Amino acid sequence: MMGGGDDVRLVIRESSPVPVYEQIREQIEGMVRAGLLHDGDKLPSVRQLAGDLRIAPGTVAKAYAELAEQGVIETAPGRAARIRRVATIPEPLLEAAKDYAGQSRRLGSSLEDAISALRAQW
Repeated sequence: MMGGGDDVRLVIRESSPVPVYEQIREQIEGMVRAGLLHDGDKLPSVRQLAGDLRIAPGTVAKAYAELAEQGVIETAPGRAARIRRVATIPEPLLEAAKDYAGQSRRLGSSLEDAISALRAQW
């Protein structure tokens, strides 16, 4: 990661029905799959990320635990969580997703509506 764990930018939407820990997990996994975070990159500490997002440390810890269980990150006591090698999303699919996201935003759709529409077409 560019500057260590300090460059992870997450957005928590309190109005979302998705639990906060799941929003964190999804965004970090998405950054890895999109190639924005790479094998060996450090994540912010649980305490640092919780403070940055103004949420309980247990929420971040739960997200990190799920990411570790999925094999997306490695954790060890007293050490920073690090990204593990994960297959990235193919570039043509990323480009199609960017186009779809842009069109959805222009139409005023929520992320949930855009995902639902994609699932319906799948």
